[in-house]
Amino acid sequence: MNVAVLADVHSNLPALEAVVEDFQQRNVTHVWHLGDAIGYGAEPYACLQLLADLKAELITGNHELAVLDAGQAMGFNSMAREAINWTRRELSEEIRAFLETLAQGMKPLPGVYLFHGLPGQPNGYLRTAETAEAVFSHFEENDPRIRIAFFGHTHRPMIFTHLPGGPVRMFEPHEDLMIAPGRRYLVNPGSVGQPRNRNPFAQYLIYRPGEGRILFRRVEYNVREAQSRIIEAGLPPSLAARLSQGL
Repeated sequence: MNVAVLADVHSNLPALEAVVEDFQQRNVTHVWHLGDAIGYGAEPYACLQLLADLKAELITGNHELAVLDAGQAMGFNSMAREAINWTRRELSEEIRAFLETLAQGMKPLPGVYLFHGLPGQPNGYLRTAETAEAVFSHFEENDPRIRIAFFGHTHRPMIFTHLPGGPVRMFEPHEDLMIAPGRRYLVNPGSVGQPRNRNPFAQYLIYRPGEGRILFRRVEYNVREAQSRIIEAGLPPSLAARLSQGL
């Protein structure tokens, strides 16, 4: 079993297509998406359709929630609010009804959990070892069987790991990760459609549970095409500019 774990596609179809082409060459059998398939970019419907064609397991992110409830976008910056209002107009009632069915978390395999920002809080941010420690404690209290959880929202590849009785370690991945016995992990694959680690490549990971191995992938795609589609859609030009900077 090989799982492609994606997050934060953000309506960037060229990036998503490049990632799909990459993982289809690597015997991927399942796809998990960690929220925010929409928002920012110019092709929300096409991205959702492609994920549906892949039979991807989806959870909700804060941008899905904001499409369904304008009040959820109150904390967004002006360009994010403009993009979410545009997205809301673009998506049909049928698609919005589908988005309402998405859960905030999921257990796709025994010992594995998926969430977007924080467990039960898609708008929350997991950025620090202190927050990660609270998340590990949450799982210990609510489901101690969970050994690895995948999350998104920060748009940066990141690993937090914890051995009971020891400190939480936090690091950016620079090579494949082997799951160590007894340790627990919180893993962010980075963003497919809007990376923010100063690398413009589309980013995701492949999880091989049988091997206890995680492969972090960075995939070049046609950034200029994605930028052109944003401009043509009438979305804020800054949303296009940031794609080439990985910000």
